[in-house]
Amino acid sequence: MAGRLEGKVAVVTGGASGIGAATVELFVAEGARVVIGDLQGEVGEEVAGSLGERASFLPCDVSKEDQVKALVDEAVSRFGRLDCIYNNAGFGGAIGPVESITEDDFDLTFDVLLKGVFFGMKHAAPVLKAQGSGSIISTASMAGLRTGIGAHLYNVAKAAVIHLTSSVANELAEQSIRVNCVCPGFVGTPLAAGKPISYSGREAAEARVEKMRQWGDDA
Repeated sequence: MAGRLEGKVAVVTGGASGIGAATVELFVAEGARVVIGDLQGEVGEEVAGSLGERASFLPCDVSKEDQVKALVDEAVSRFGRLDCIYNNAGFGGAIGPVESITEDDFDLTFDVLLKGVFFGMKHAAPVLKAQGSGSIISTASMAGLRTGIGAHLYNVAKAAVIHLTSSVANELAEQSIRVNCVCPGFVGTPLAAGKPISYSGREAAEARVEKMRQWGDDA
């Protein structure tokens, strides 16, 4: 039986681990062909290699517009079309008191979390318009809806992704292109496990949300 995504082609940024890798594996299992973009070159190659001819990998820093465009170009040149881009790449950004955050922290967080999403939308849109259909998905966060402690830049960047999604959705609806974002809570990915959550790590974060169980898993 054909999968739900048989014949479809997707680009997934941040697709080498965590939510991105789980998404890539699901897309391929459902019949899609996927171009994976990620800074984690060796890991990305391993993920693509494990999925055979249905997946390919390109190193990608989503804060660099030309590298995001290269992912879209790879999908079209290798697989002949593009049906979906999932703008998922991200990181936690600087965490701490507002006075401790530097201009470099600010720029890097918005370059990755917001510009990276914008570049994905920008370069997927012309291809999807030409086809007359498609889907743009981005990873926002519950932090973009309700703020927490310390992650000021992350919270604001994810709120911006939500509003950017709504704005671009209004523009592209007439071309039958769907534009959506997902807003996960805390998900136990390697990226999240490797950085402090609040000031005391995962244990403190778990204690803060104990009454809001269950925690999400990336796969």
